[in-house]
Amino acid sequence: MPLSAYNPFADPSQAAAYDGWFESPLGRLIGRLQGALVERLAQPRPGERALDVGTGTGLYAVRLDSRGLRVVGCDASEAMLAVAARKGTAVRWCLAEAEHLPFADSAFDLVLSVTMLEFVPEPRRALEEMYRVTAPGGRLVVAVLNAESAWGRFYRAQAEREETPFRYAHLFTPGEFVSLLRAVHPGGRPPRWSGSVFFGPSGRAAWAGTCLERLGQWLWPERGALLVGRVEK
Repeated sequence: MPLSAYNPFADPSQAAAYDGWFESPLGRLIGRLQGALVERLAQPRPGERALDVGTGTGLYAVRLDSRGLRVVGCDASEAMLAVAARKGTAVRWCLAEAEHLPFADSAFDLVLSVTMLEFVPEPRRALEEMYRVTAPGGRLVVAVLNAESAWGRFYRAQAEREETPFRYAHLFTPGEFVSLLRAVHPGGRPPRWSGSVFFGPSGRAAWAGTCLERLGQWLWPERGALLVGRVEK
């Protein structure tokens, strides 16, 4: 089945499970580590206009809202947005595909997308759309799962054994990811990027997660489970 014919997050139970995982001890730790890197590169400022593309259940949109930004969260899954809408924030939720964003050029100071490009049929088109709606002087911050990390290998192996959303995903290598970011802004300032979460799916080294985060981002960012990049317009 082609990716374009399958929305892996259309099932309400899948949406609820996704949201619930981030309430588990391991999920909370990973959310905190990844969120710290995303925020460091995004540099959100109160009063800014922000768009979270592929917002899912609104994890990052809600964080931006709590920091005083004017936030729109969009996703192609009604089930995911239904979970997000129950969180009672000022975020405006919008049903939309990343490749066809219903917003004017330069509409947002900050455009964010976390683990969305892996699941769209045309990631280059989605990235170009996100860049289009980023205002001059604004930031486009994108995060993807790393195909070459322990987590990436785990997701691929799991998808070979059972039906999971990752059966229809394209995980990016660090080289592919950086090349994609450069292509959307040719001739501009090179993208800044790093990695997050340097322990594996077993969670055995999770107790050292904060220390590993500092070492990994300094010495081997390409090994992080999540790759986060920033393009300045």
